[in-house]
Amino acid sequence: MNRFAIGREVFWLLVVAACVSPLWLVEFLAIQDLPQHLAAIRVLHSYGDAAFGLRDYFTVELFRTQYLAYYATANLLAYPLGVELGNRVLMTLCVGALPYAMRALLREARGNEELAMFTLPLLYNAHLILGFLNFLAAIPLCLWGLTLALRTRRAPSGRSSAILALVLLVTFFTHVVPFALLALGVGVIHLQRDWRGCARGWLPLLPSMVATGAWLLWSPAGRATAEAARGDHGHAGHTLEPVFRTASQAWSAIPMWMTDVLHDSADDSLHVRVVWLLLSALTFGLGMRWTRAIVEPSYPWRLWLLPLISALAYFVLPESYDWIWPIAPRFPLLCVLLTVPVVPRLPVSIARGAAVLALLLALTNTRAVAKAFVAFDHEEMGELNMALDAIPQGQRVAGLIFQRGSRHVKFSPFIHSVAYYQARKGGAVMFTFADFPQSPFRFRDEQRPPRVGPRWEWMPERVNPERDLAWYSYVLVRGGPGRIARAQNLYTPVFRGPRWSVWKRYAD
Repeated sequence: MNRFAIGREVFWLLVVAACVSPLWLVEFLAIQDLPQHLAAIRVLHSYGDAAFGLRDYFTVELFRTQYLAYYATANLLAYPLGVELGNRVLMTLCVGALPYAMRALLREARGNEELAMFTLPLLYNAHLILGFLNFLAAIPLCLWGLTLALRTRRAPSGRSSAILALVLLVTFFTHVVPFALLALGVGVIHLQRDWRGCARGWLPLLPSMVATGAWLLWSPAGRATAEAARGDHGHAGHTLEPVFRTASQAWSAIPMWMTDVLHDSADDSLHVRVVWLLLSALTFGLGMRWTRAIVEPSYPWRLWLLPLISALAYFVLPESYDWIWPIAPRFPLLCVLLTVPVVPRLPVSIARGAAVLALLLALTNTRAVAKAFVAFDHEEMGELNMALDAIPQGQRVAGLIFQRGSRHVKFSPFIHSVAYYQARKGGAVMFTFADFPQSPFRFRDEQRPPRVGPRWEWMPERVNPERDLAWYSYVLVRGGPGRIARAQNLYTPVFRGPRWSVWKRYAD
């Protein structure tokens, strides 16, 4: 490797490191579902440790979830690093892998690898702030899979096909949406008149197709997904209706599902600038290469189907179905990302100019996100550590979150804060994802809390402490404290701070 190549790799590493640095600035990240993921990893990692008491409440069912790859990797990293640090490393690798995966795909598609910089302004999107870590981890896997599919089409080999089969399988066990687009891309890339060539190209799909069929038939989450795909509204003895948005509502919601994740104006139009820049590069490239593209179609042109299907899926699919949310909102980000590889090769000066503009947008946004994360942690998270310390290990803890939102970051980053207790001290908490079909563990039938209704965690003011919280020994409260403070015959405060309080239930 010459000095120029080494320098380029160092530059890429520094740029990506700068863009993921906000994930390392604070103890508590403003990521909504992150505590639930940490709680799940703790169950898998410390299930046999009596000090955490997890075996008393849960049973592990790994193949119940389609998110197996992320949780299994996080569990392995937890051995040398611990649950929280190991997950932070894995989350950073997943976010930082996106530009590298895009660069690999652009190289194989014979595009301008500089355009991988377009991924950088999109790293801090709604799916990250909501904590959809499995979905985000599957996107670079999808791009690497497409890279391998192009490579095996140009230069078939058993080794490349085997690696592609493995990537497809891992992508399936990470998240089904990027996997579906990857499988479609592999099918389109290897579509040809020679049926033997088609068969060879499609053979790597076989293991993941078998896994998909088994999941759809036997997994609760798979069966619910199949029902949603069929439009089947009957489920478990009651009627379910998918929730759709009108085209105008879907259009107006695009910013929310892209980069508009801060309460200040720093990121309000970031997605518009990125899309405008990408479309400009695309239009310029089409104008320069149109005749050649028609006369000499190359394999990357087959990838046009993926952003087009992503755009269509956003407007056609429901927003949610039963517990599956979101469905259609996954696709705007995928549409933009999958448009990058189909940009025809540009003159080097034009490509580098576009990449510099994308990088400047990314660094500006990274600074704004870093500022918001620090403000969230220092100004709003408050005394959560002291509140958690007030609860002994291995307890049953309910969370009543009256103040869910942040002044700095959108969505509801406090809604699942009680799961930090399970992540650090074990026991069992509510609200939890353990009752959801995609969870890798579930409550034991003989030792579980009372089942709660939909959106229980969003309505703490409706919780009756005497009736609904009798199973729990402690209650962690943010804001409020509401009716629990008036139930003096049932609860006594063991910790009270400006934002958080902990209440212990008297023994019966």
